[in-house]
Amino acid sequence: MGTAMALKGLRVVLEYGMLLWLIYFSVRLSHRMFAATREDLRAATRERRGPAERSGAALHVVAGDGIEGRRFAIGRELSIGRSEDNDVVLPDQFVSHHHVLIYRRENQYVAEDLGSRNHTYLNDNILTGRTYLHAGDVLRIGAVSLRFER
Repeated sequence: MGTAMALKGLRVVLEYGMLLWLIYFSVRLSHRMFAATREDLRAATRERRGPAERSGAALHVVAGDGIEGRRFAIGRELSIGRSEDNDVVLPDQFVSHHHVLIYRRENQYVAEDLGSRNHTYLNDNILTGRTYLHAGDVLRIGAVSLRFER
């Protein structure tokens, strides 16, 4: 009877010991998996924000009533127009509701006219379709002139 009791006690200890080890292993494994996921998310956030912040790409208003001197940082993309849902709202009757879109493509920036009636001008030439922007380029939208800076 003493041996049977000892074996039963040993069996219980081994079963619960194995169960505790399995729980410990599962917790450590999930912690490592989620730690890698957290690091991946942080890296993706840094990558998404990093190039725009490092490059310092922005539009600087060089002419425009009431907004002259303002600077608009360009992140992933920047929409400009008269409508309130744009990133930059220009309350000018010659500006379309959705006039121009500036977006990052790899490490360069592209300006795309969105079919505006009064055109977007890039360095005093009509912007048709899309084109890459270079430091010092001047976009004119209605009565507002914006200089692209990097």
